[in-house]
Amino acid sequence: MSNQTNTTNVPAAPTNAKAPKCPLPYRHEDLILIHATVPEVIQRTWTNNMEEWAKGVPMSQYHARERHLASTAFSSDNRLKTWVLVPKPDTEVTTEYKEWAATEDPEKGVRGGFDPQDVSEANLDRIMAAVETYERPGIMATVGETEDGVLRDVNSVSVASVYGPSKFRNHGYGKLMMKLLWKKIENMGAGFSFLYSDLGKQFYTNFGWTARLSSEIVIPPSLTLPESAPASQSQVALEPIVTEEELLPFTENDTRLLRQTLKEKVQQKQKEIEQNTSNGNTTFVAILPEIRCIEWLHARAWFYAKEIRKFEEKNPKISINKELTYGIHVSGKNDQFVLWHHDFTDDNLFILRWRIDGASSKEESDAIALAFVAAAQKEAKKWNISKIVYWNGDVALAELLGLEVQHRNHSICSLGLVNSDQDESSIEWILNEKYSWC
Repeated sequence: MSNQTNTTNVPAAPTNAKAPKCPLPYRHEDLILIHATVPEVIQRTWTNNMEEWAKGVPMSQYHARERHLASTAFSSDNRLKTWVLVPKPDTEVTTEYKEWAATEDPEKGVRGGFDPQDVSEANLDRIMAAVETYERPGIMATVGETEDGVLRDVNSVSVASVYGPSKFRNHGYGKLMMKLLWKKIENMGAGFSFLYSDLGKQFYTNFGWTARLSSEIVIPPSLTLPESAPASQSQVALEPIVTEEELLPFTENDTRLLRQTLKEKVQQKQKEIEQNTSNGNTTFVAILPEIRCIEWLHARAWFYAKEIRKFEEKNPKISINKELTYGIHVSGKNDQFVLWHHDFTDDNLFILRWRIDGASSKEESDAIALAFVAAAQKEAKKWNISKIVYWNGDVALAELLGLEVQHRNHSICSLGLVNSDQDESSIEWILNEKYSWC
């Protein structure tokens, strides 16, 4: 699982020059990044980051959420890995820290090296920082590699839950961890890696991830929608997507259409290069909108609704399993749909995927779009959510609704090609939407 709420990649080491709470415990050269496999070690990283992300949720429920998410298909088969920055075996703390701990923190001061199998409190306290990675299916295509724009299926690695205990911050451990993590990702054989930064656009650029378009359309549930002429959104027949079996055809068709779109983009770019109307060396990448990532986000929402907010206990008429939907679609269509995520922690109904294909005219497309927005507004009101958020949404939709596209200064989309020296400016991220977040 990711231990994140809407704010992702909370600092392992803040960029502002704050005074550390203690002298440097371990020298950088004495630290290593290892893959944690012992449950107690992984659970300790959850306990550590509770100080930032639990938001009042008791430890028992917070850990239960992590176990629930770790049990999903998205996290299974070693796709989810927890990495910990720890001192090498047979390593000792610095003299400065040892002297400080002797007087300032004699009982809890950290000492010695890290044993991956030791679950004692003293050993677990030697975790200087931690991070998670998810291996996810992606697609890449580079103009000029093939004549017909063949796509390459690759592994992508998303980075999440970057965190260091506050008592060990401001010693550069977060920067060291990200530097070491990039090397680990290179060894995974991934085509590209991505994350969502709350440390601005520059911090992760130093290690391989470059900031990308990070905008959003925020739709109030109370927004009065314009009339769509000649058709009305009320005439668009919609059906809910409730079960995994109902969801699967939409994610499968979405993936098929994504492949088609990518291939067309490569072929069009190749023509532009041949006509000298565009520069070459452009690579297109995309994360597959597979069912597992949608189910994982739904599992987050389900756990909060069921175990934390306890909606069913407060209102016996609510059936979470039946009413907490994946989204809606136009009746009889699998290329006209919206998938959403109920973020009960930060009070958002996120649009994960928005697709309107096959509409015969702009009027029909506008009518479907307004029907989708109306359905999202109804869903938000049903669960008492105050806003609908669509990352990198279509400007045309914002104009239709009379809203502005806003630029985010949080969860900044960041991406980098792995084992490549290609200029980052020549890379285009297709479908850079919320479903990629974890």
